[in-house]
Amino acid sequence: MVNKYAHLSEPQAELDFHGRGILIESEIIQILNTFIDQSSEKGLKRILVITGKGLHSENKQAVIKPLALSHLNSHPKIKQAFLARRDRGGSGAIEATLI
Repeated sequence: MVNKYAHLSEPQAELDFHGRGILIESEIIQILNTFIDQSSEKGLKRILVITGKGLHSENKQAVIKPLALSHLNSHPKIKQAFLARRDRGGSGAIEATLI
């Protein structure tokens, strides 16, 4: 049986931080803000930010994910942000709903 409403929760745009090299906090915020602004201008409501799990970070401590989640949850254009469903990246991705 096919759920004809399944597509309604799917992200409409995706930002992937993999392969961007080492980023400082201000660069991460700038990339996120640009992505949010572009998504909002297009009228999108659901986005996916792929941060990775931080397994290759220094001391195995995730840097991008906690910063991105915090920034998304405090951004005026974001209604809510949460860890992605398992099939969309789970703990290595963040889903967000735009206002």
